[in-house]
Amino acid sequence: MPGLLIAAAAALLVVLGMVAGRLLTSTGLEDIEAEYTPDEEPRQRGFAAVLDRIGAPLLPVAVRLHGRSRLHRLDTAIRRAGRPEGVTLTMFVRRESALVLLGILVGLLFTLQDRWQIGVPMALVLGAWMRLWLHTAAARRRQQIDAELPDFLDVLSVTVTAGLGFRQALERVCEFHGGALAAEMRTALQEMNVGVSRRQTFVALRERSRSPAVATFVTALLQAEELGVPMADALTGIASDVRREHAETVRQKAARATPLVSLAVTVTILPGALILIVSSVLIANAGVLGEFF
Repeated sequence: MPGLLIAAAAALLVVLGMVAGRLLTSTGLEDIEAEYTPDEEPRQRGFAAVLDRIGAPLLPVAVRLHGRSRLHRLDTAIRRAGRPEGVTLTMFVRRESALVLLGILVGLLFTLQDRWQIGVPMALVLGAWMRLWLHTAAARRRQQIDAELPDFLDVLSVTVTAGLGFRQALERVCEFHGGALAAEMRTALQEMNVGVSRRQTFVALRERSRSPAVATFVTALLQAEELGVPMADALTGIASDVRREHAETVRQKAARATPLVSLAVTVTILPGALILIVSSVLIANAGVLGEFF
């Protein structure tokens, strides 16, 4: 009997040791990352490699602090940004953890030197840098999609008019187009190839891209499909509407940029011109002014 108890205790210790080893080595991301992470992460160089090395020990703690729901939201945000620079969820959390640690250290360093006015902003910037970078990348991708959509729809309309079906025409156009929009369309094609309906695929595309132009395209396409409008005519009309909206957006941006240009001219060029004029007047009348001073 004592031998059985000792054997059971030894087996329990082995199991506990395996569980402890799993907890120490696991990041908690395996189930999430298995859906989309490539076989090997691209080798990083420079400052990114330094951040990966610093953040690797902090990754398990950071994952548990995020929680599964926040990780899923972050994964969705990375997908919407088009996975810039090949970043995965693990890489993002790892680098964000490294930057947060660096921000805390920099903030403490300046605070100990009684310069918290510098340390606190720097700590906040470093801590929020990855989120700002992701937001900027997502906004840049949306702008790229908005700019590419009119030409893409024109070519798609011509291809459908030539006699190909919508899916075949979409595949053909994606073969000869690069960029963010073509990548999103290839994802939509892959979803349709595995059995997802066209409506669900394009609704997901609209939610994933977060682009007003794509939203207009998807809404008009689904309405045309419901009403039975010929696809070639529908695509031609949609391309015209999207191009008109894109031109209006460009005009609005130009109108908003005009005050900024005026402000830049006022702040930079005008003071320099005034200094040049006043200096010229003083130099030209140096002899006369010397009598008064």
